[in-house]
This record gives sequence, C-alpha cells and structure tokens, in this order.
Amino acid sequence: MIDAQLLQSCIKKERKGQYLLYKQYFSFLMSVCIRYKKDEEEARAVLNMGFLKILNNIGKYPTHIPFEAWIRRIMINTIIDEYRKYKKEKETFTYTNFEEIDYYNDHINLNQADLHFDAEDLKVFIKELPPLGQKVFNLFAIDGYSHKEISKMLEISVSASKWHVSNSRKVLKQKIRQSMITGLKKRV
Repeated sequence: MIDAQLLQSCIKKERKGQYLLYKQYFSFLMSVCIRYKKDEEEARAVLNMGFLKILNNIGKYPTHIPFEAWIRRIMINTIIDEYRKYKKEKETFTYTNFEEIDYYNDHINLNQADLHFDAEDLKVFIKELPPLGQKVFNLFAIDGYSHKEISKMLEISVSASKWHVSNSRKVLKQKIRQSMITGLKKRV
C-alpha cells in the first residue's frame, strides 16, 4: 500500500512527493519495462513516459486496487501505446523452420538446465526474440494476459498471438538446448 501522505503530496503535484514516489517504485517499474525493451536506455525512456502518466492520473487512483497493480497496468499500457505508435515502422520477423534443424543428435535432458541455467540467461534469450514475438511472449507467459487481450492490445489476431507464443517457446527451447550443448562441451 502506498503511504497516504505521499499519495496526497503527489496529487497536489508537490515535486518532493513525486520524486519520493519515483525513487520508491523505480526498480519495480524498471523490471516491467526491461522485459519489453532491448536495452536499459529504451526501458528508462518508456519508464519515464509511463511515470509521467502515473503522476498525471494519480488523482484518479482507485484506492480499492493495490497501488503496485495500478501502476504496473499503466506502465504496460504505456509500453503497448508506444508499440502501436511505432507499429507502422517495419517489424522484422525472423522465421525459422525448426523441422529442418537436426535436434536428434543432441541428446540433452532439459531438466539439467535447472542445474546450469539461471533467470538472467533466460532474460537474455527473451531479449533476442523478434520484437513482436518478445512483446507477445512477455504479455502471455510473464504478465498473464490472455490471447484475446493481447490481440486487442497489439491489434493482431488471436491466432497470431498464439503463433508468436508458440514460436517464441520453440526459439527459447532451441537457445536453451544450444546453451546446454555448449556448456557440456566446455566441461568435457
């Protein structure tokens, strides 16, 4: 829960209160932004845009909703709005026919990944996904949105949302598998 005095200070547009709110929620909001952006600079830029929206609308904060949930939703909406704004720029799609790649010679127990793999490695792999695939995967697998909600947010079809999640999972499995093979070869 947000401190009532801090909330009132921000509603009154007092700079000190706004700064304290920014400081208090920076890392929380940055963790949301960094999942959707390729680098920290882009994440900070979208965080600042979202935080401005939070400050401009803080007087409308419904107190029956947890503050973190409310600001997280505003941040995700800001990220989606920014995506839509630049949607006309050509998104680069990388299509890979995974059926043509020979996985069968690389017998790896993917449960071994738990022993030699951490969340930071997975974050790096997610950032390497194509931009739209990364957004859809984050919204579905990490933030818990349905394909129907994602299709409305990103203005794509439900089947396209499902395809992007499926394709992203395939790409991530391949990257994990390749990482495991590389790791095993280094140890041998």
